[in-house]
Amino acid sequence: MDAFTMIILACVAGEPKCTSARVAETQFTSIEACEARIDAIATEMTRKLGQRPEFKGREVTYDVSCMDRKQLLQTFGIADLDT
Repeated sequence: MDAFTMIILACVAGEPKCTSARVAETQFTSIEACEARIDAIATEMTRKLGQRPEFKGREVTYDVSCMDRKQLLQTFGIADLDT
């Protein structure tokens, strides 16, 4: 059974750089299991960003992908041992 990793990129309107996170949970044994957690993780990231006074009231956009080991290596050059 292959494991999946969620790559999430959060961009705050007006900021020059985005924040990224890589989430690898043991429950991510299928693409569906990974995708099922997207809302919860994005909500938590939004909550944390909203606690920063300089970001209050600004739009946050997300780019999220759930990838297996082969896709991580091909897309980002992240090897098995890096996850």
